[in-house]
Amino acid sequence: MISGCSTILPPTFEEQSATYNRTMEQYQINQIFTNIIRASEDRPIAFNDIPSVLGNANTTTTVAPGLNFGADGDLWSGGLFGIIGNNLESATFNPSQMYSEGFTFTQSSMDNATFWNEFMTKIPMKKLVYFRGNNIPEELILKLLIDEFVIEKASGEITVLENDPSKPSYLAFEKLFKFLIKNKLTFGSQENKKGNKVEKEKATLCISDSPKANSQYKFNTNAYCNIQKEAIYNSDKLFIPLRSVKNIFDYLGAVAAVQLWDEPIYVELSSSIDTYKQTRTKKKDTRKNATKLLVVERNSIFEDKFAYTEDLYGNTFIIPAIDAGYSQKVIAFLSELLILTKIPGSTAPQPGVLLQ
Repeated sequence: MISGCSTILPPTFEEQSATYNRTMEQYQINQIFTNIIRASEDRPIAFNDIPSVLGNANTTTTVAPGLNFGADGDLWSGGLFGIIGNNLESATFNPSQMYSEGFTFTQSSMDNATFWNEFMTKIPMKKLVYFRGNNIPEELILKLLIDEFVIEKASGEITVLENDPSKPSYLAFEKLFKFLIKNKLTFGSQENKKGNKVEKEKATLCISDSPKANSQYKFNTNAYCNIQKEAIYNSDKLFIPLRSVKNIFDYLGAVAAVQLWDEPIYVELSSSIDTYKQTRTKKKDTRKNATKLLVVERNSIFEDKFAYTEDLYGNTFIIPAIDAGYSQKVIAFLSELLILTKIPGSTAPQPGVLLQ
């Protein structure tokens, strides 16, 4: 009997690269989501980086022939060829091929002063210009970046409205935020002209629409992008402090936590994430989360996952792959912010921790 074999074709370089890229993409998504859940449980935030990757592959080929003789063979009387001729029962030929592949990578902790100094520094206004015209909605960026509204009246009275759904002043913040979005609160840059000289561009965060007589909120001229003579301004000053990247994770931790309360609170944007897509789709989707900033489910094992993590207590958390509102755009924006945070020296030198 001669047995056949099938040839194992090793994956191509392109296939191995695609596998690695998918793995790294999911690693980065899960790391960002893990830190959001850590923030929601008041646990320390920590990041790792993978500065180097080495791929390896091995192929082993073996050939194992064999002969099986009957028990009554007589080597002395018939000789070797007599046994083969009269008592050979079967012949086997079993070639085999084995293939293995893997990646060896270095994982370095980013728990160092260089990274954390940048991570905890409030995002400067000039960096917002990077995201203008981005595919991430401006309202979403402002929702993540604005820490609070501070209103100072002419009398000196100061009101602070916190952008935190777990705080009592959040409803008042949300009311003013919606008004400002409707009146085109925006970020960009402008040139300051003094005589014949033009100064460098100055990043601004201002209201595009001038106040009207019946406007619910009015502020002094510094809050507006353009000053109109016919507009009616107020003496109230509006200050809009921005967050650090660390503060954004803390905020999203609060967003995740409050939606898991017995009486949940959801942070939503003014428009659906797929409003235009729905106008071009024959079969309309009935999505319940299309306007939500972040969708997190706890101990759900029946849904496809965009992101997954576990906490210290064995609870599992996911961002669903379908009907997750703006969750995926939030993760993408955080990824961009983290890249800007990785200044020289923020990643620990090799070797770090070698994993195989």
